[in-house]
Amino acid sequence: MKLIIAQIGACGVLLYFAYHAMSGKQGLAEWTRLQKQERELAAEISDLDAEKIRIKSQIKRLQADRLDLDFVEELSREKLAFARQDELIVYRESIE
Repeated sequence: MKLIIAQIGACGVLLYFAYHAMSGKQGLAEWTRLQKQERELAAEISDLDAEKIRIKSQIKRLQADRLDLDFVEELSREKLAFARQDELIVYRESIE
């Protein structure tokens, strides 16, 4: 009888630790979630680094000592919708 109670107790303790190993605050499920979050954040950092490089390049092209006039024209056309007087602008419906 004592042996059966000891075995049931041991199974209970084993189940307790197995449950917390799988779904506790530091369990396998949480570890998997954190791994996924780490991959997502690494991808976001990579995207932000690329955006930072692009912006730094644009800043260099707009500095007074080496102003890129073609880039200034491109920006004025894109952002401000500027055009030359002799140009014809054709508007199209957006395709969506």
